[in-house]
Amino acid sequence: GVVFYHPKRDVSVAVHGDDFTFSGLEEDLFWIRDLMSTWFEVKVRGILGGDERDVKEIVILGRVVRWTKNGIEYEADPKHRKIILEYFGFESGTRGLSCNGDTEDREEEWEKEELVREEATEFRGLAARFNFLALDSPDLQFVIKPACRDMAKPTRGSWKKIKKCARYLMTRE
Repeated sequence: GVVFYHPKRDVSVAVHGDDFTFSGLEEDLFWIRDLMSTWFEVKVRGILGGDERDVKEIVILGRVVRWTKNGIEYEADPKHRKIILEYFGFESGTRGLSCNGDTEDREEEWEKEELVREEATEFRGLAARFNFLALDSPDLQFVIKPACRDMAKPTRGSWKKIKKCARYLMTRE
C-alpha cells in the first residue's frame, strides 16, 4: 500500500489495490469523492465518525474499525478466528491455553514426518490466517512464529504447533 497527503485540504489517503481509505474533514472528503468520481467508478461504503448519520463500524482491509465514545477501536476480522477454530472443531466448551509460549522444545520422532501435499497446503493456509491476525496482536506473533518457521517443509510437529496456536486463540475474543 501507499499513503498520500494533500496539505491544503489536510486529507490523507491510504491506497491498497483498489481500496482507498481517506481521513479528513467531511467537506474535504466529499470534495475528493466528487473529484475521484470524474476519473473512476467510486463506491463509498461509509464515513466513520461521531455524527448521527455517520457509520459507527466498518470493515477496512479485513479489519473491523469502530467509532466509540472513547475513540477509534480496530480488530482483525473475526471471520479468520472463526475459520481456524471451526477447522479444528473447537467450540465454546473446548479448553483453551492461557499461555502463549511453550515450555518444551523437545520434538518426538513422529513429529518429524513431513506432511503430504494436501495437508501441507492446509497447514500453510491456516498459518497465513494466523499471520494476518498477528499483524494486530503481538501475543499471537509470538505464538505463531514457531509454526511459521515450518512453512517450507511442514511436519506432523507443525500441525501440533498450529493446533496449540488455535487452543491459545480460544482464550482470545
